[in-house]
Amino acid sequence: MKYQVTTPVVDVHGVPDTGALRGKLETQLVQGEIFIVSEEKDDWCQGICAHDDSPGYIESIHLTKHVIPATHIITAARGHSYRDPSMKSPYIGTLGFGSLIKVTGTDQGFVQVNGDAWIFEKHVAPADTIEKDYITTARKFIETPYYWGGRSGFGADCSGLVQICLARAGIRTPRNSGDQENAIGKPVDKAQAGDIVFFKGHVGLMIDDRNLLHANAFHMKTVTEPLDDVVKRGNPVTSVRRI
Repeated sequence: MKYQVTTPVVDVHGVPDTGALRGKLETQLVQGEIFIVSEEKDDWCQGICAHDDSPGYIESIHLTKHVIPATHIITAARGHSYRDPSMKSPYIGTLGFGSLIKVTGTDQGFVQVNGDAWIFEKHVAPADTIEKDYITTARKFIETPYYWGGRSGFGADCSGLVQICLARAGIRTPRNSGDQENAIGKPVDKAQAGDIVFFKGHVGLMIDDRNLLHANAFHMKTVTEPLDDVVKRGNPVTSVRRI
């Protein structure tokens, strides 16, 4: 059964225990995304993420059976919402990149979400549009904190960042870097802008022929830096893929 995420971001756990250590299966969903539930028990829902079939558990409190079809998507890394269509209005909350919303009104450069809070209009786009330049999308996440399993403007890991940026370009990819390496593009010998570079357990995006944009635990955030510097830290490149 389809359930929809009702909170700005929610962790998908490998086991139904919020205190357990996180492992390779964990990921996140953002508001409006769909979780296909196979079982609900003891305040947990077990299922798979609709966008990539990643399995796991989500606390039931973050989900609803009442699915609201989205009209728009958040395209800023983070978009604030307000009580009224004004930046001086009381702050309501923040939605992260990729959140799916239903726009029910427009006023003074803001859009109304589900008849409630207002978000700056330039931070959203129609849900069915794509942004082919995924490097421009990725640049929005520079300085975003690193978060294992993250795939939002609140925090991202390496493969989560690649997945959501390519998704905005209409390219569906697996969740983990090892699976992405086998699924994305074709191998090339020399990297250029737009290429995806894989390492053992890691992945990043080339912004030009020298520099890599990646979410990483060395800096604990998303940065751009010379690819050579990443390699010198003991991370040999396993492949370069071109879409």
